[in-house]
Amino acid sequence: MSGAMEFKRFLAHALEMEEEAMNRYRELAEALREHNNLLVADFFEAMAAESAKHLAEVKGIEVPGELPKFAPWDYDWPADAPESTSYEAVHYRMDLRRALELALENEREAQAFYAQFAETTTDLETARLAASYAAEEAEHARRLEERLKRLPPTSPSQFEDDDPAQSPE
Repeated sequence: MSGAMEFKRFLAHALEMEEEAMNRYRELAEALREHNNLLVADFFEAMAAESAKHLAEVKGIEVPGELPKFAPWDYDWPADAPESTSYEAVHYRMDLRRALELALENEREAQAFYAQFAETTTDLETARLAASYAAEEAEHARRLEERLKRLPPTSPSQFEDDDPAQSPE
């Protein structure tokens, strides 16, 4: 694959990953806001805004011609994009600690994806940009780790139902 094609392939992946992350964080923020979990909703909204900045950065890179279009199953990741929290991992009563842990997993997965792209490409420009993005994701992970250190542990009773279903006897 030519260097220009490899660069475009990388940008197409970066665009999809950042857009998916932005959209997922916005969806999660909206869902948590509906459940009046405002602290976590605000955190997810801030993560969406961060992803939107990265998306704008990637969109700002000019390349001649069109970027390749991929079917969802043709991206170089197994299911969801590396920086997207799975819906199954979220609970409407989750605390900020759990939200930060999920975001930290996302940042680490994105960092690993970019680092692997940097290591496997034969195009120097693609390798440089992918390594730069990997370093940026690693810095995001470091900041989340620092923030996690300042939070109390999650309460074991956090997910207990305050109003369990009653069955007639």
